[in-house]
Amino acid sequence: MIKVIKQAGESGERLLRRFSGHVKSRKLLPKFRSLRYFKQKPTQKKVREAAISREAYRAVAKKKQFLS
Repeated sequence: MIKVIKQAGESGERLLRRFSGHVKSRKLLPKFRSLRYFKQKPTQKKVREAAISREAYRAVAKKKQFLS
């Protein structure tokens, strides 16, 4: 939980900016955006396909590393 208390002489805009800074520093926005919609768990087939494509990308990157 993020709790921000207004300090003496602090404007509402500054308070809101400070609150936004706390939210950004804890990286909560991506988490809440991902929870906004229901997302099904990936199937076993999708997981395998993703792993195969990652391996292909890694092989290309490794070749580039040695050729450059």
